Amino acid sequence: MSGINMNKVAILLACLFGITMTAITAVDDTSCLYQDELWGTDDGTKFYFCDQDTNTSVIQDCPDETFFVRNATLTGCIPIALMDPNCVYTAEVGACSGINVTQPQPSTDPTKFYLCTSEGATPLLLPCADSKAFVKQDGYLGCFDWTEWRALRNCYTLTNQI
Repeated sequence: MSGINMNKVAILLACLFGITMTAITAVDDTSCLYQDELWGTDDGTKFYFCDQDTNTSVIQDCPDETFFVRNATLTGCIPIALMDPNCVYTAEVGACSGINVTQPQPSTDPTKFYLCTSEGATPLLLPCADSKAFVKQDGYLGCFDWTEWRALRNCYTLTNQI
């Protein structure tokens, strides 16, 4: 890859991450919210359980291509196919041409996005910073805090199962 293309990638990544960085409020996640149930984080790809020996919460990642859901009928990591369409992107990554060369593209995993380094290149799958999810919608582009992501994507029901 040429130095010019690497510079373009570095500048685009710096802009993408710099624009979307926001202050993170510290929360005490060490105590157990529930003794015998799982509970979610703002990040839809993680959840907590209680270590009863120490009475502290332990954070876990859902497997790839799944989301954590907790509602009246379901608790656990469910496949993306069962998610509310507002909560996931289902489009395949586009070829590295046209606008895709200048703008990142969404991935089915909201914590990641695709970036083209040049015309005709293979798109690179890159992660958002911790506790961020990718949005490309209605003029918004970049990695946002999960609370902002949910609002921008209108993702509140989480599952398409009623």
